[in-house]
Amino acid sequence: MYAITDPWIPPRRSLLAGMPLPLLVVLGLLTATAGALAAAELLPLTPARAVGAGAAQGALLATAVTWTQSRPRSRTAPAMAAAVVFVGAVGATLPAFAAIAYLVAPVWLWTQRCKLPGLGLTRPPIGMCVAGAALGTLLGAHLLLTASLTLGYGVRVATPAHLVSWLAYDAGANVLTTEAFFRGALFDRAQRRWPFAMASTLVTVVCLARYLVDPLLPHSLEVMAGAVFYLTLLSVANCWMYWRSGSIVPGVVAGVAFFICYRLLYVLS
Repeated sequence: MYAITDPWIPPRRSLLAGMPLPLLVVLGLLTATAGALAAAELLPLTPARAVGAGAAQGALLATAVTWTQSRPRSRTAPAMAAAVVFVGAVGATLPAFAAIAYLVAPVWLWTQRCKLPGLGLTRPPIGMCVAGAALGTLLGAHLLLTASLTLGYGVRVATPAHLVSWLAYDAGANVLTTEAFFRGALFDRAQRRWPFAMASTLVTVVCLARYLVDPLLPHSLEVMAGAVFYLTLLSVANCWMYWRSGSIVPGVVAGVAFFICYRLLYVLS
């Protein structure tokens, strides 16, 4: 009788509930320390950026892993997620490993896919991946055209070594951690609570904040305005592809295609 007159309603947890806070504090301190040492010229800029980027991106992947684990949840998996991204970022600065080190994170993540059923590590329809590649290429090509005409930027033919190093960074760290956290984890939680428009808007705003504070992005006004435009379109489209396919793979494909084009820009002297 009580079940009919006064049914039990499970408590609704916060959107950000269950974050690995101790691990995030450690990674935040690591990022801040690297930045402080670089500012004091006690650490060269390149390794400082690698440490900071590895810690920040590791925090995104660790949180995504924490939120999407199957039960019983592993306490070591989030730390491993942060470690593989961090090792890849730092290892890529060493001549012996170079860009190959960035493969550590995606390989580890794929081996853990059965333990992360909520992360969207599934094989999507081929058509959705083709659509992602077309979208990223279209946005990237439009960026190259408009930037080269109006922003004092030019388009260069990158050397294979230059292009491979950036491709490894985007596929193995930058885009991978962004899609895993913002689409596979955060958007997945948000779209269970709110309509698609509201959930994708929230995720896009937070995703823009992630890129706009990135020290690897030029912070001139025109570049930041362009970043807001293109990354907004990319983020909303990636949310839609995840919503339709349940996989982060099309978003990763779109993001990598877009950033390949972006890496071809250079500042005119």
